[in-house]
Amino acid sequence: MTSPKALIVDDERDIRELLSMTINRMGLDSSTAGTLLEAKQLLDQQAFDICLTDMRLPDGNGLELIQHVAKNFNRLPIAMITAYGDVQSAVNALKAGAFDFVSKPVDLAELRDIIQRGLLLSANMPSAVLDNASHDQPLQPLPEALERLERAKIQSALEACRFNKTKAAQQLGITFRALRYKMEKLGME
Repeated sequence: MTSPKALIVDDERDIRELLSMTINRMGLDSSTAGTLLEAKQLLDQQAFDICLTDMRLPDGNGLELIQHVAKNFNRLPIAMITAYGDVQSAVNALKAGAFDFVSKPVDLAELRDIIQRGLLLSANMPSAVLDNASHDQPLQPLPEALERLERAKIQSALEACRFNKTKAAQQLGITFRALRYKMEKLGME
């Protein structure tokens, strides 16, 4: 049985290497690309079970890759991992066909969760691999990915504004009342 294969697309070589090493330790093979063009070429040459892409690439962006995958490789699960995450970008990525959107830095448990969910979605995934997969955390539906992102952005704004909710709301571009509502809904108060 061959190992599942991941495509990692990021313009930063160090990030590609780190993700590749981590994914290899999870029992997957990986290939990496530093540009949109390289990613498209690899997709044409090899079959992949999951793809992780950065938002910003030297010759395009991750949304273009997500759209390309959705059009040409619609059974390949793709997730966006980026340092430039905001709620609108997450919504755009999910609408374009990504199954998840995560802000960098990604911790190991979160990466494991993304890989497991992506492999479950993959049409090429042998069932024997799924039987051996570690299920440390339950799989999360897409709305939870948006909630995680929203919670992280609110927490970041609060920390930047020394937990002054009025200033944090201004930084987020929402009203104080909307911030309080979101915090209550997300269990942050």
